Amino acid sequence: MLNKKLISITIFLLMISSNISLKSNTPSVNTVMNFISSQLFPEIRPRHITVYTTSGDWDYLFIPSVSKYLFEEIEIVENLAPKGQHNRPGNVYDKHYICIHDTGDANIDAKRWSEIVRDGKHGQTIYAASFQYVIGNDGYFHMIPDNEIAYHAGDGHTEASIFGTIASGVFTHELKDKKPIIKVSEDGYYLINGEKSGIKAPTNDKGEIITKINDLGIYSELRKVEGEENKYEYYLGRTWYNDEFGYISNYGGNLNSIGIEMSIKNGTDLYYSYQRMAKLSAKLMDTFNLTIDDVVQHHYFSGKNCPETQRGNGLWGYFKSLILNEYQMLQYKKMGFSFEFISESEYINEKGRIIKPVDEKTLIEYKIKVKDNNTGNELKKEFNGYLYPKAQWINTPT
Repeated sequence: MLNKKLISITIFLLMISSNISLKSNTPSVNTVMNFISSQLFPEIRPRHITVYTTSGDWDYLFIPSVSKYLFEEIEIVENLAPKGQHNRPGNVYDKHYICIHDTGDANIDAKRWSEIVRDGKHGQTIYAASFQYVIGNDGYFHMIPDNEIAYHAGDGHTEASIFGTIASGVFTHELKDKKPIIKVSEDGYYLINGEKSGIKAPTNDKGEIITKINDLGIYSELRKVEGEENKYEYYLGRTWYNDEFGYISNYGGNLNSIGIEMSIKNGTDLYYSYQRMAKLSAKLMDTFNLTIDDVVQHHYFSGKNCPETQRGNGLWGYFKSLILNEYQMLQYKKMGFSFEFISESEYINEKGRIIKPVDEKTLIEYKIKVKDNNTGNELKKEFNGYLYPKAQWINTPT
């Protein structure tokens, strides 16, 4: 499938930009340090964003860490719902996606959300939804096994909503790495780069043609035509129309994706939680042989405006860059490398996270150590950067 090739292309470009040699399968500690160095922020500048919740929105000061890599290990707390409970039927399906959400709730932390899913109750009310993970400042929590169905994406939970692909009848002679432009024709068929396919788009309940597609588009892949040289056919993913939100969206959410919710409880460090969600996403990408294109928003499956804070503040592309960085660092770890962050400033902790405000532009200093545990070679390097003042401050964990 084409999208499985995109990750190697993306990582290739990322490695080139970071002066990483592709000549050896075992990079040196210098090579790994160069990659880490390329992902550091010499200037850390706060940014005001709006946090969107069901109980009201508020202004928030979003402050990056010194590195796109979060210097911590994933410690998952198992809080599994009982198999056979109404929100964990136990059906097993192949996983094609990682589905990103935020809780939209200002009052409940990740631990409490994990208990709600585990117990299938929110107070005295039955809680019918479920998701594999919820993360927050208080931890990584796991409620539904990764390979099972969970009720988080809004696209149904029967075999009718399973991920699948359909031959389009549209061909190309180039194996393209760019996604095609997909629209709906006036007579209700999908257009692929302006060419009419043989696939009818879903209609509404009245049979009316719908042209509004979710922001992330329709799944597509190229397959080589058997017996034909340099000829490929587009295949599109199965789709449906969600009348509630008014978008054509993709099937495969509940059945074929791993749902991750991020707690946006008021008073927590959202950037830290984003880094944790990126780290977990990279781990799942690696485990299930998925690509960065397979990490999608809840919106992709239902048209719902979720994760709303990421979407509303234009953070989705940045979040995906965090995932790619975590993914590359995970590959280094699998090769036998380990990393250590050594803070030499009161403003940053051992994870590389900013923990104190400044009233003026302030120099921060730290060291990073890379060790090749196969050879014993290690390299420690000093770094510095500048932390800029804030307009307000949200307390962060240490």
